[in-house]
Amino acid sequence: MLRTAVRYIIRSVLVIMLFAGAIVGGFLSIDRYIIKAAGPHDAEKIVLIQSGDGHATIRWTLQRAGVIRELYHYDAARILAGSEFVPKEGEYAIPARASLNEVMVIIDAGRSYQRRITIIEGASSAEIVAQIRDNPYFDGDISIAVPEGSILPETYFFTHGTSRNAFVQRMQEKREISLLEAWVNRADDLPLKSPQEALILASVIELETARSDDRREVAGVFVNRLKRGMRLQSDPTVLYGVEGGMDRTIRKSDLKRETAWNTYVIADLPATPICNPSRDSIEAALQPVKTDNLYFVSDGTGGLRFARTLDAHNKNVRLFRKTQREAAAGG
Repeated sequence: MLRTAVRYIIRSVLVIMLFAGAIVGGFLSIDRYIIKAAGPHDAEKIVLIQSGDGHATIRWTLQRAGVIRELYHYDAARILAGSEFVPKEGEYAIPARASLNEVMVIIDAGRSYQRRITIIEGASSAEIVAQIRDNPYFDGDISIAVPEGSILPETYFFTHGTSRNAFVQRMQEKREISLLEAWVNRADDLPLKSPQEALILASVIELETARSDDRREVAGVFVNRLKRGMRLQSDPTVLYGVEGGMDRTIRKSDLKRETAWNTYVIADLPATPICNPSRDSIEAALQPVKTDNLYFVSDGTGGLRFARTLDAHNKNVRLFRKTQREAAAGG
């Protein structure tokens, strides 16, 4: 009897050991060949986990994106992970060949993919609103006011589903901070009574030149003209607010058109900004070059020629027209 009992116990222990070994081996195989193996995708993949998505939806999302080979691979991995794995809502960039373990770490951490949008310097508020409205990765409508000049143009990052209103407010707050910082550090003896007037002048500077090295010089010319009570006579102000305006050629009749922005008619700054100026133009308006110049005109090659007297300015205008004729003849 004793020998029979011992043999039974030994056989039972061996069976248990074999069964335990099989389980451990299975776990090791799953860990090595499924969870930590390189993924099947050769390029970065973007996957979207939406609010309310359960494990069934998530595994289908990952398989459709080509990130996992089989649906049960995800099930096995998340069961083994247990309560330590909690998928988060978001849009995720999955690196090429990322293992299932790496994918789960990214989704669990909630590190959402950062999308980028560039707001062009000098764009109008209407153009920016259209750009945000047409971008499919934002959410909701724009229901807040977007006055001209209220946005700071630059490159911004955002995540999928960001509220359009919240994003616009973020850009407006950034412009407000930039304007106030520049205002605090402004030069002495400027003919500008408020940050809003500085913003208006910056918007005119923005549309006069795209060259950073010319902006402070342009600002210096405008400051000199304002101090002398001279009209700014800035071409970009002529067509602002005119139907079909900013994209067409200025006619002589336009120069005499009475609007709240036409600086060939009014002897002051325009009534409002005429675009959304860059940080560089805002700083130029408040830190202009000290100069005796009162005039400038295009040099025909992207730069500007400045002049202190009307005679010198008229000479520069003739040079500009000559450059235009030569370019037309050569084209």
